[in-house]
Amino acid sequence: MTRGPSATGAVSGETPPPAHSDDASGADITRLVTQFLSVRKHFAARAARHDRTGIFAPETVRELADAGFLRVPVRLQAGGYGASLSVAQNIVGLLAQSDPVAALLLVNHYMVHASIAARDNWPEPLARRLEEQAVSRPGLINALLAEPDLGSASQGGSPGTVATATGDGWRLNGRKAYVTGIPGLSELVVRARTDEPEPRVGLFVVSAGADGVTTVPNWDHIGMRASASHEVILRDVIVPYEDTTTLFHGDAKAASGSVLMHWNCGLLGALYDGVVRSALAWTIDFLRTRIPSNLGKPLATLPFMQDAAGRVSLTLATNNLLLRAYASDVLTGNAVTISSDAAVIKTEVVDKAADLTMQLLAIAGNAGLSARNTLERCHRDALCGRIHAPHAELVRRRAGQTVLLTPPL
Repeated sequence: MTRGPSATGAVSGETPPPAHSDDASGADITRLVTQFLSVRKHFAARAARHDRTGIFAPETVRELADAGFLRVPVRLQAGGYGASLSVAQNIVGLLAQSDPVAALLLVNHYMVHASIAARDNWPEPLARRLEEQAVSRPGLINALLAEPDLGSASQGGSPGTVATATGDGWRLNGRKAYVTGIPGLSELVVRARTDEPEPRVGLFVVSAGADGVTTVPNWDHIGMRASASHEVILRDVIVPYEDTTTLFHGDAKAASGSVLMHWNCGLLGALYDGVVRSALAWTIDFLRTRIPSNLGKPLATLPFMQDAAGRVSLTLATNNLLLRAYASDVLTGNAVTISSDAAVIKTEVVDKAADLTMQLLAIAGNAGLSARNTLERCHRDALCGRIHAPHAELVRRRAGQTVLLTPPL
């Protein structure tokens, strides 16, 4: 795996990701990202406007689809780019520096298609159909895992959404929470349990426009405001029997598939790393150009400002090492380290993003809190990292159980 400079490794994000040896389409992906670099200011301006209104931007989805970004993780033989997690991280991290909401849409879309590409519990006919759709009429897809009553699927427990066998297929009834991008989704991948005497759990593929799918527009959040992460009600939604993943008895968590969850972690890390890089870039420009009359020189010349900016910069360099190592482990299937690395990325990259933006706010002062500036929005978006599953308390508790309850060798 090539370990040269990457988009997530530079504060400015001006360098597109290089071709990787594990991606036969590396050159094509570099051209794809270079194309985005020419319009990134356009994305950033739109993101700022929609953050103010909290209204979803469907034109962003259309532009990403038209440019080919929705095909990034789709297999080469199916007409996609066949990208690895490493390349997907670079794309998500770069996009997050301009439009974190758009980056979040890609996180959810990429993790599902990575799971499909790996055939991780996906039957071949269904996987092939979804891949063909992703190429011929690209649309966003998302996995509906969380529920208002159950909470995060990472905490375990059986979903409240129920699939009942009928003559026409499965009939789904339930309510899902935090369905990011629902106005722009084409397909919903719904986690549900059967109503059999011994329930099975799996993922059921539903067209977003199917009869019985209703959106409850209740997303009104401090950050990621334009993500339209509303709740969705499914009422007697019919799903053909062939449009389900493998259904599992017992461990309900296995139904989501390991590839989906591995990509989720790596991509969320890249997203929130990108948010901090955007915040740091704004702060650097502010410190370089702000010359108080009582100082007579830029704030950037003050040692304590240099120390504060240096702390954040070094943490981002650490983020880059962690994200690259994790992507390498996922690529090679190193199960021994994937789980522990995922816990580190959640706590040290995703959750720490809000701490880093707070540090930058502390040195920017009132200017950083102005709604006209990028830093204020970056901080609000970074706060959302902490709500992504698994929550920090669960990660720490599992780590504590490992070190305290595992017998020494």
